[in-house]
Amino acid sequence: MRYKKFQINDFKAIKDATIDLSKEGLVLMLGINESGKTSVLRAIEIFDPINDLEESDQRERFIKSIRNKKDLDSEASISAELILEKGDIKKLISSLGLDEEKGRLFRDVKTILISRKFRFENANFIGEWYSLELKNKEEIFEQLDQVRETDISKKILSNAPSIQYFEDFKDQIPDFISLTQGEQYYDPDWASTIEGLFYHTDKNVTVDQFQNLTDGDARKTVLNKVNKVLNKQFTERWNKKLKGAKQISHVDLEYDANKKLFTFKIIGSDRVTVFAVEERSKGALWYLTFLLKTEFRKKKLRAQSGKTLYLIDEPASNLHSSAQLTMLEDFRTLASDSNVIYTTHSQYLVDKENLRNVYIVENARGIVKVLRYQEYVKGKNIQTSYFQPILDALQVQPFSLEFSWNKVLIVEGVYDYFGFSLMFFDVLRKNRKEFVIMPGSGASSLSPLISLHIGWGAGISILLDDDEEGRTNRDRYIKKYPNLSSVINTFDFVSLRTKGNNIEFENLFNKSEKKKIANLADIKVDEVTKKVFQQALLIILCSEKLRKSFSSIIDQKTKTRFSNIFEKVKKDLDLTV
Repeated sequence: MRYKKFQINDFKAIKDATIDLSKEGLVLMLGINESGKTSVLRAIEIFDPINDLEESDQRERFIKSIRNKKDLDSEASISAELILEKGDIKKLISSLGLDEEKGRLFRDVKTILISRKFRFENANFIGEWYSLELKNKEEIFEQLDQVRETDISKKILSNAPSIQYFEDFKDQIPDFISLTQGEQYYDPDWASTIEGLFYHTDKNVTVDQFQNLTDGDARKTVLNKVNKVLNKQFTERWNKKLKGAKQISHVDLEYDANKKLFTFKIIGSDRVTVFAVEERSKGALWYLTFLLKTEFRKKKLRAQSGKTLYLIDEPASNLHSSAQLTMLEDFRTLASDSNVIYTTHSQYLVDKENLRNVYIVENARGIVKVLRYQEYVKGKNIQTSYFQPILDALQVQPFSLEFSWNKVLIVEGVYDYFGFSLMFFDVLRKNRKEFVIMPGSGASSLSPLISLHIGWGAGISILLDDDEEGRTNRDRYIKKYPNLSSVINTFDFVSLRTKGNNIEFENLFNKSEKKKIANLADIKVDEVTKKVFQQALLIILCSEKLRKSFSSIIDQKTKTRFSNIFEKVKKDLDLTV
């Protein structure tokens, strides 16, 4: 069984939101502070009744907090569509106690829609229940009332994948962990984590078996095996891949057989000094906790109930940028047999190959909207601040020694860079190591880039839109840099008729191509505006698969047009290609 999508209605400030879980298993949510990202994750978390708060006063406060404050009489609803996989049907027939005839009808069920609802009247909480929709519902479950439908839904969800919420730094490793319910140091989540760590090491030796061992040497052997696996995953990755400070030799899970308590200890780089976990860096503790809660227990969770859904809120905020880039690999690994939804502000945690599964979370006048990136950019009032990490992640790095930055084409802005990169390197197949394309921040703001490359002694070609702003700044730059007059160009040499006789970058493509480009980027619109066209180029540039298809939708006239533009650049930079 796996989750396909979630629908959230009137939960806090979320009026109506749909989140599809991708086949890739990895979904990113972007948005500025207080945009509502955490509310989305919390809504999904509480869909699973196993995540309900146990203490009545905490639960009461939480339920009050989920009411849509703009509506006194509201019904908060979280719905999930579940896809049944091989083996689920037989398991559910048994769990639900269906007879042979009803079981036969149930075998036709492919998907189940379950909703959890919280009802408020005059701002007061009235009650909660579950409802479900599936094929042959009335025939399978006769005489359904609200109570029975809730009971059936909960039984189905008891067989559904686990939903695990992981909040940065609010779930620190405790000093001691007991696996005995009711004991002082018992925490169900951390007890599950220890069980998962043992299962990850050897599924044939449970933590209960370990605790019941009377032979001290046998117990030590099992624990050594667990610690070997733990350190292969954590210490090696922390010290090598994530390049953490070399202050950790290894981590030990220790066990007090008399008190039946587990505890984690960190051994310093001298291999002698023992530290409590809280005495090490926040970054190291976060990464250790992350692995314990995800990687080390996913096998057990997967074996119990299918693809676990991890909700990870603002991960790795205390890791440096190169470590955050490495964390993307960890997320992809985790998503290979799980589902992951994570939020971030960091450009280093944006998977540029996975923009089709990015959602923008926006708080507009107190109403939280959740839209796919492709849908968001279609809007008339889009705010780049909500997806700034994507733009930051795509900033060009001019100092890379892999590329010939001593020959540079300077263009007006980042979207010109996207378009020229696609046309020159993916369509015309020019050698990207011969020169770099450098975006400015507008036609009037190129002086710093020009001066910088003059100082480096680089060859320069400059391309500006052939509109009033472009022509004005071309003349200004020629006056300021007279030695560059022959390489400061607008598109006036391009043979193209346009309205008003202005040629901006997007005019280099015809209307039909723009529509095809938007469709390739999965942006469905009747009219391709400038903003939509720009975002489509960004999405395509970030996807190797889409780039391979890009050339096939470009007309020969357009290819020739860009080929002529390249010839001008080639002459300016004295290229050999």
